[in-house]
Parts: sequence; C-alpha cells; structure tokens
Amino acid sequence: MFNLGQNVSEAPVSSIPVNRITDPFVRLGKAVSPAAFHDSGARYDPPKCYPNTRLAVLEQIRNWVRGLDTEERDALIMWLHGPAGAGKSAIAQTIAEEFSTQDEILASYFFSRTDPTRNHARSVIATIAYQISIHFPTVRSLVEEAIRTDPLILTRSLPTQMLCLIVTPLESLVASEYFHASKSRRLIIIDGLDECNDRHGQTDILHTIAEALHHRCIPLKFLIASRPEHGLTHAFNRRYLSEISTRLALDDTYMPWDDIQVFLRGTFAGIKENHPFRTRIPTDWPADEEINYLVHKSSGQFIYAATVARFVESIRHSPVSRLEIVRGVRTGGTGQQMPFGELDALYHHIFSSVENPRAVLRLFSAVILWGLSMIDKIELLLGLSPGEAELLLCDISSLAYLQSSSVASRHMSETCKYVRFYHASLGDFLLDQSRSKKFYINVPLVHARLIEHAIQFLDGEFDFTYTTIY
Repeated sequence: MFNLGQNVSEAPVSSIPVNRITDPFVRLGKAVSPAAFHDSGARYDPPKCYPNTRLAVLEQIRNWVRGLDTEERDALIMWLHGPAGAGKSAIAQTIAEEFSTQDEILASYFFSRTDPTRNHARSVIATIAYQISIHFPTVRSLVEEAIRTDPLILTRSLPTQMLCLIVTPLESLVASEYFHASKSRRLIIIDGLDECNDRHGQTDILHTIAEALHHRCIPLKFLIASRPEHGLTHAFNRRYLSEISTRLALDDTYMPWDDIQVFLRGTFAGIKENHPFRTRIPTDWPADEEINYLVHKSSGQFIYAATVARFVESIRHSPVSRLEIVRGVRTGGTGQQMPFGELDALYHHIFSSVENPRAVLRLFSAVILWGLSMIDKIELLLGLSPGEAELLLCDISSLAYLQSSSVASRHMSETCKYVRFYHASLGDFLLDQSRSKKFYINVPLVHARLIEHAIQFLDGEFDFTYTTIY
C-alpha cells in the first residue's frame, strides 16, 4: 500500500498558498529581500565614504556610468574589487545615494554573509525587479502579468527570472521609445557578491547578467563590488564577461593612505570637539607619529582605520587612553572591550572559509616569523610540491597575494613570485592568541619546528611527506 506518512516534509509556509495570494505584486514582494536595498532600514546607518576621500575612485565610476570615459564607455559592467576591508561597500553606498537623488539608479542589492535574507542568490532577481517596477509603472504591469501567467516564476532559474521579470519588461520600454537603450542607461549596484554563501550562486548571478546584456537590448549598467576571490576572478577573466566589463581595483593607484589620513585627522578633530571628555584631551593630541602609525597599520584598508575610530570615540572612555590601548602602550584590562573586534571577526570568517586553514597558517608562519616571501623557498622549506603554495593562496586571496618580480643573476634574469599581505595588522592578529583563538600561531613551537625542518633540509634528510610545523 502507498504510505502517506513516508517521504513527506513540511514545506515553508510561504511556499504553500501560491494561489491564495491573488495580487501578483504582493507575491513578488514576498520573494524580495528588503534588507538588501541601499536605503533599507535594516542597514541604517550604512558605511559611506568620508567627506573628501575616495574622490578619484568615485569620479571614475560616475564617468563610466554616464558614458563620459571614452575608454570604458562601452563596458556594461564595472567590477569594483579589492581586498577585505578596502572600503568597497562604502563606495557602493556613496554612489547609490548620490545617483538615487538624480534618478540614475534603478536598483541595488547589498549582500551580507551574516543576514540569512540576503546571503544567497535566490532573491536577487526578484529584489531588482521589484525596485525597477517601482520606478516604471509600465514595467510593473508587465511584471505582474508575467507572474499571473506563471505563478511559479519566482521559483525558476535565475536566467528565466531575469528574462521574464526584467529583460522583457525593459525591452518594451525601449520599443516604446521611452528612452534609448544605449544613451540612457540606468545603474544597478550589486555589492558584496563574495558574501553570497554559495559560490555557484555567485557565478550564476554573473552569467545571468552577462547573458542578458549580451543578447538583449536593455538600458542597464551593473556596478558589481566584491573581493577578488579566485572563483570570481576566474569568471571575470572568461570571455563572456571580460568583453563587456571593465575593472576598478582598489589598489595603491588611488593613494588610499592619503584618504585614510584625511579620515583619521577629521575623526580625531571631531572627537576633540564633541567628546564628553574633550576638556581633558591635550590640544596637540594625537601626535603626528600616532596618525602615521595608524596609517601604516591600515595598509591602505579602511576597515582598520574605521575600527580604530569607533573604538577611540566611545563616549564612555577616555579617547587618549583608548588610543594608547590601540598602540599597545596601555593594556585594556580584564573585561575591557577589545579594540579590533570587527577586524578580528572578519579575519575569523576568512580563515574559517579556507579549505585547509592549517596549511595556510604554516605558510603564513614562514612569512611572518622567518621573513621568507619567495614562494619557491617557502615550498622547499615546508616540503610543498611546486605550485602548491600558490594554490593555497587562492583560498585566501582577500588577505594575501603573489607579486611577480624579475631577479637578475650573473648569467640570466628570472621571474620570482613573492607572498605579500594586504594587511599589516594580519601578523598582529595571528600572533595574539586572545584575538586569533584557534588560528593562533604559537611562536616558540613554530620556530622550533621550522628550525628542525631547516636542519633536515640542509642535511638532505628532509621528509617531504611529513610537513607538520604547526
């Protein structure tokens, strides 16, 4: 007999009454992630660029969107990429707010790995379609008709949703000459794509967007911000994306140290003017050497400076003492708030996402403790196969990268690869057990094992099958 009690699972409440929700726009709203909007109440107050910082980056994005840059005018996607903490979300938020006042942005989707409503790909198309429908009543009616025709459209593949809910309705606007597809392109922002918890979902989103832009006449440009994770870099290197996209790397080209100094000086000036303990703050605080120390430690990444600023400006503590804690001049004391909680959480997330964190920590130990950076020497010391260290770094590309450099010898010139860290503060984190916890690098233990390996290697007795130095 057929057993009704077997293989029956309880479906989510929202998936049961498909035909009970008669209003298609309400049905669309049920599939939307409102917290992903750039002006969502759930994200208030989101990070934005500090006044008079990131000016060159913002101007380049503006010129690209408006078609003023002749070299990038035809690119329909801009990939804004940079390491963890570089300030990508602040830039995306600043552009979103600026363009919304001028009706140049149609939609935005801000991913967050910690928010289950916006850390997946399932709601991306519905969320974008909803925002576009708000802008254009004609699009809304066509989207509603698509949902009436196929009540399950919101459960279908991303390309199918894109075609029915975004592409076809927008093509009708172009056909009606509401605006010209190539001259009046509107912006869609997708921030934090690397925070989508499914790596296949990340590439599905990119493929869906590229397919729509390649084969359809739709008036859109996409600003996509993410870390340069291995899978995303590989996707953008593929022809279907590379031929319609441009890239904006948050690297040394844009002199981030100058912007970070502007931010820190402005923040400390505000503390001296508004803090409850302002009368106890010396007029020459902070000293130039303290600012320079913080700029150096930031390594061009805004997250370090922003974390320091939030810690120092606490109204329940002395700003002077808090800055001394940051610099290590003063201890925080038992039960005191740690200055780098946000930064540490980011580091923990990145290391937890690595396939083989112990192997990565062994590699980092050689760099931090012995000052080794040439990849070939690290592989020899750790007993790794040629190319293995480079593969390990693919998993942690938001914290470290390989830099190629030509080295001239007596008879020839060769290209060598060196391990480089994006964050000068990474070593501080890994060498402080109270911060790094299970990712702590035990200095005496690692030193002893590194020395043991070095001696074995020099004696020709190195066992390449046993490489535990951590």
